[in-house]
Amino acid sequence: MKRSHAIFIGATGLIFAGAYVGQVGKTRLEDAPAAEAPAEARLYTSLDECMRAHQGWTSIPPVSGQPAPLSPGQAQCQRDFADANASHVQAAPKFNNQSECESQYGAQQCRPATFNGSSVFVPAMLGFMVANALNGQRNSQALLPPMRNGTACPPGQTPETMPGCTAPPRSGSSTSGSGGGWRSYSTSSGHTVSRDTSKAASSAVTVPAGATGAPAARSSVGAIAARPSSYSRASTSSSTTSRSGFGSIGRSISSSSS
Repeated sequence: MKRSHAIFIGATGLIFAGAYVGQVGKTRLEDAPAAEAPAEARLYTSLDECMRAHQGWTSIPPVSGQPAPLSPGQAQCQRDFADANASHVQAAPKFNNQSECESQYGAQQCRPATFNGSSVFVPAMLGFMVANALNGQRNSQALLPPMRNGTACPPGQTPETMPGCTAPPRSGSSTSGSGGGWRSYSTSSGHTVSRDTSKAASSAVTVPAGATGAPAARSSVGAIAARPSSYSRASTSSSTTSRSGFGSIGRSISSSSS
């Protein structure tokens, strides 16, 4: 009798909890599965933008006639930019010619480069992203133009509520990845990351967790697949998550299959 009662309570608790998480999932990013959970990063369009965003106190006294000493944040900007710039060509998708590259990244979004002694074309570096700054695994990587085959943000969604989707063009603009106050980029891994340009450059943004890993060298030549967006509030209204301990009910909350 006791055993049956426990099973009944457990089942009831599961149903109730599942319904609750399904509703909360509309507004909580942390309800995404661990493998697709959003992460935080910072996106900068240039080294100068990062330097301006991190002006601040420094213990080094100024010297007359010399450039102002860098703040700790500015010194970190220089290191992050140098790392991203150094890995850009090595990690970027590579193409045999400009037209192949532009078919994936858009007109005038690619440049020639030399890799392992061969002439190739790679998507241009439009800025850099800094991730994992607080967990001891800090890394930076080049921001590339948004991929033409990326997942567009559906009506009512933004890259904040649906990390990994591409912001639509601004009204009257044919350039993708710049909808409203948002500007979208891609990473060498094929993820889409975006930033709300109406906010301070130093503000953290939500990106797919898979986009935050250190960029890996890519020796193959040819197009890569765009990663699907990893989370959508709208798609979680009737599902629970495995992170909350509710078995396999509604494990997938992805807006598209990977």
